[in-house]
Amino acid sequence: MAASNAAEGVSRVLASSKANQSNSGTPSRPKRRKRRIGLAWALVAIWAAVIWTLGGDDFSLTQTSRTISPWIEWILGDIDGRTKWKIFLAIRKSAHFVEYAILALLTFRAALISAPRSQLATAGWIALFLVATLATADEARQAFSTARSGSPYDVLIDLTGGAAAVIGLLTIGRRMRLIGATSAAPSANEES
Repeated sequence: MAASNAAEGVSRVLASSKANQSNSGTPSRPKRRKRRIGLAWALVAIWAAVIWTLGGDDFSLTQTSRTISPWIEWILGDIDGRTKWKIFLAIRKSAHFVEYAILALLTFRAALISAPRSQLATAGWIALFLVATLATADEARQAFSTARSGSPYDVLIDLTGGAAAVIGLLTIGRRMRLIGATSAAPSANEES
């Protein structure tokens, strides 16, 4: 009888200590999930603000050429103006591609963890929609600027960067599912 009472007492102490641990500052899973989702969308908003800033007059062709031209000359030496211009243009257009690819990656992740279940295609469409919306708005704003000129070709470059990121993620996701399915399937040796 005493051993039974002692066991009940120990189990009550353990149960109460577990209850105290769960209430002792460690956030519950739904709270952690909400925080994670909020952080993911905050990163999207921060990166969108970075893109919006880079699309402003302070980062126009004349402003960035002051920084990039000396670097091109330092790396490649004395080159003719036409070649330098082509390199400079390639750097600027690559920046469009990369910054919108990053936006697509961040948006894809935020949309994916916000969904109740894994919806890769939906996350991809949400990412492309945000990329298209921000790219169009940024180029429209630049069209009204005296220091910049908006271009539909830049929107295409931006969309290409976003699409490349989404397609890459979908391809990786598909391959990961195939690898998981292959490793979960019984091998021929296990069936024998």
